Amino acid sequence: MMANHLMKPDTRNCKRSRELEPQMPDSPQLSSLGKSDASFSESSGLFYKDESLERDLNDMSKEINLMLSTYAKILSERAAVDASYIDEIDGLFKEANTIENFLIQKRELLRQRFTVIANTLHR
Repeated sequence: MMANHLMKPDTRNCKRSRELEPQMPDSPQLSSLGKSDASFSESSGLFYKDESLERDLNDMSKEINLMLSTYAKILSERAAVDASYIDEIDGLFKEANTIENFLIQKRELLRQRFTVIANTLHR
């Protein structure tokens, strides 16, 4: 019975076969190769996800830039329209001021005429 404890694990009687037992790599190089293959496949999946994410971000960036340029164009057009409205309103104010001055002069002229007519009637 003590002899069974001293035996190597490979020679003991087990219910499962040797193929089902986890295999330990024979050398550390094989171990790192196995890990690098797994990490490579994981990193290639991450790389694909990164590429997809990068492509999506670039597409969204292009769309946002297009929207911003469209918005800037609309704002520029509105600013031009506003400037033309301001010019038009300035022109209207100048015209109104000119008409007001003309009417003030006309009123003074009429006062002077009425004064002359009133003076001639009193004589």
